[in-house]
Amino acid sequence: MMIRLAVLALAFTVMGPIAMSQAQSAKEYEEAKEIVWAKEQAIYKARSKTGLDYYIANSSPNYVGWPPGTPKPSPISQLKKNQESGLFRFPNSEKLDLHFDDFAMHGDTGVIYYNTHRTMLPDGTEVDQRYHTIHVWVKDTDSDWKLMGAMARQVQ
Repeated sequence: MMIRLAVLALAFTVMGPIAMSQAQSAKEYEEAKEIVWAKEQAIYKARSKTGLDYYIANSSPNYVGWPPGTPKPSPISQLKKNQESGLFRFPNSEKLDLHFDDFAMHGDTGVIYYNTHRTMLPDGTEVDQRYHTIHVWVKDTDSDWKLMGAMARQVQ
């Protein structure tokens, strides 16, 4: 009986921290997913009001993105040029609905998958456009999530 109690005590001593670690990881995952998804939604909310300012402010200096319709990925400097050039007019009438698909996380890196349905272009033209998007987010030294990589494609 004493041996059984000793084995049981040892098992709880070893397994307790492991179970706690797994629970903490699940909590960190959920928190990261909520933070990143909120930032994604804020990007699109801000886009029709202030263009790419919020997107740029929440991107890593090492950001590279590949928007639909462009021949290759481009760095954050291109986003800044697009914002300054007036390519994106704001405020505008763009209407988008976002739909969360999935989130993966490893360490301080999170990958979010979602789709959007655009029903109105910035100029007010009604459309029926759908996009699949993947964004890679990293936690910086201040524990703030920054957008590191992006890719989107238009789907039929």
